Amino acid sequence: MRRFLITTLFVFGCGDTDLATPSYCNPLGGGACVMPWPSSVYEIDDTSSETKVRLSISADALPHNVDGDGLDPKVFNAMDGFSYAAPIMTSFASGVDPSNLVNSRNIAASLTPESPTVLIDMSTGELVPHFAEVDANAESTPESQALYIRPAKLLKPGTRYAVAIKNTLKAKNGSPLAIPEGFRAIIDHEDTSHPLLERVRNRYPEIFTALDKVGVRKTDLVVAWDFTTRSRTGVQSDLLWARRSAMSLIGADGANLTYTVTSDMPTTDTRIARRIDGTFTAPLFLDNDPGTAPNTTLVRDAEGHPKASGLYSVPFTAIVPACALNTNVPVPIIMYGHGLMGASNQVASGGMRAAAAEICAVGVGTDMRGMSEVDVPNVALTLNDGNNGRLIFDVLVQGMMNHIAMVQVARAAMAQTLFTKTNGASLVDPSRVYYYGISQGGIMGTTVCGIDPVIQRCVVQVGAINYSILLERSADWPQYGIILAGGYEDPLLVALMINMMQSQWDRTEPVAVADVITGTGFPETPPKQVFMQIGIADDQVPNVGSELQARTMGVPVITPTPYTPYGVAEAASAQSGLVIYDFGLGGTIPLTNTPPPRNDVHSSLRNKQATTDMMRHFYETGEIINMCTAPKGCDCTVAGACGAAI
Repeated sequence: MRRFLITTLFVFGCGDTDLATPSYCNPLGGGACVMPWPSSVYEIDDTSSETKVRLSISADALPHNVDGDGLDPKVFNAMDGFSYAAPIMTSFASGVDPSNLVNSRNIAASLTPESPTVLIDMSTGELVPHFAEVDANAESTPESQALYIRPAKLLKPGTRYAVAIKNTLKAKNGSPLAIPEGFRAIIDHEDTSHPLLERVRNRYPEIFTALDKVGVRKTDLVVAWDFTTRSRTGVQSDLLWARRSAMSLIGADGANLTYTVTSDMPTTDTRIARRIDGTFTAPLFLDNDPGTAPNTTLVRDAEGHPKASGLYSVPFTAIVPACALNTNVPVPIIMYGHGLMGASNQVASGGMRAAAAEICAVGVGTDMRGMSEVDVPNVALTLNDGNNGRLIFDVLVQGMMNHIAMVQVARAAMAQTLFTKTNGASLVDPSRVYYYGISQGGIMGTTVCGIDPVIQRCVVQVGAINYSILLERSADWPQYGIILAGGYEDPLLVALMINMMQSQWDRTEPVAVADVITGTGFPETPPKQVFMQIGIADDQVPNVGSELQARTMGVPVITPTPYTPYGVAEAASAQSGLVIYDFGLGGTIPLTNTPPPRNDVHSSLRNKQATTDMMRHFYETGEIINMCTAPKGCDCTVAGACGAAI
């Protein structure tokens, strides 16, 4: 059932058919007013944009929460296309029988005639690999159950795509799916008074031609539509301009940054000689300090670019391994990325302590603002009302800039006066600065690595991409998802809100860098080396998101390996690549958008000797090799194959 308050059109045309769909809703079906989503019915011509289009969505069309607050379209209407990470979505009042959808373990089948879902790159005419699923969280309300089409890697920026649902896909009871009234009018050549449908009517000859070339006829279709993805420039702009502004304030070699120590103490872990807590200065891009107020927003200049207004204090924690005090050679600095909604002090947790001791490197961490401990209240506000999205997505830009500043102050002022021996000699080599992130720090760490002007090699442990695919597959999501479901009670609107949040996440999560980080590099930045490590059946960062990142980056899986993901090459060694660990839980991974049962896979990777051995070799040589010893590489079900617990 369509979700809107008004069921009659206000725009009439002489002799034209009047559709039941309101003039601001998508007449191609899809349950919620704007669905199917994304769709060119919400695109208008704009010769000033890189893609030559701009989104144009009525406020009436977007979701309203339980308080009646509608989502403001302003942030979306500034975009020159749709997210190239978020899934394609529609739904049917009859529900959908998912039995013949191509699932995530059989992506190759999406390129065959048997696939009931079709995705075409209109710039090449080629079929796009993908998988499809229904929202398992709405099983009891099939009329509100989203149908997702998820590309196997990020779509290309600034590109037109066509989507089709074939009549081989059936309703939940096995009957034919109903053809949406707008699409019926298109295939019957029936003019209507619906402004959005008539806006896209002339696009259909090309859509039908492209479908025909891959063997899909009009008579095969339940519905088809198209859309344009955003430009890469549009996605990367905030990070690029923020970094330019930040570096001008930071000064050459961090000359303008300072730090203050609040605590410098030995630890009970004999491997770690010192734990240091304090603050350092970083460029401030938010309109209040410390940027935690409910009305926080990003400060922008007259052209709309992020602008630093000065410096402010940011927390840091550092650990100095005992080995660094006993070597005559300065040791590396490892910038650490903390876990979900964590804080700078997580650098002193077990995984990083083990890495610092085994690699012999000083570890330094700060908060990933926007998704850190102090941001939890504002995350809740955003989930209850999507209009508060700036509290996550604007503040994440600040979080990224804090990490860039941390690198600068650590390799300059801290290296000279904090990370020192008793004789004043520096413990660290400022030319060897690396990155290591776990969980959320592994995800967002790809972006940190991609945009930082100094870091060249990064380890992203359980790295992944695209929160719109990660959230519901994570065992951590229910505690946050319940807030979103409380604000938007219809499961279809919950699914849509996650999708629409992704278009704002794009500018700071690895969507902004993944397709260029190991190739041409982020603008004004050299390409980087990325070492991904994942465990089969991770219950917090799902494997499908990690595989999506590997495919998008174009990196190989390092052999020997427990399995090779679809679309990923194999290599015995590489400068960037993926190592997969097996803890014997592969059979517990659901095919649905739900998490595996709770397990220890997520944390088990970081506690293996082979892990730190591979990290050390990568940091020192730039080469990734598999140092696990089982016939299938890091098959940790084989005794000793992944090394001793550390």
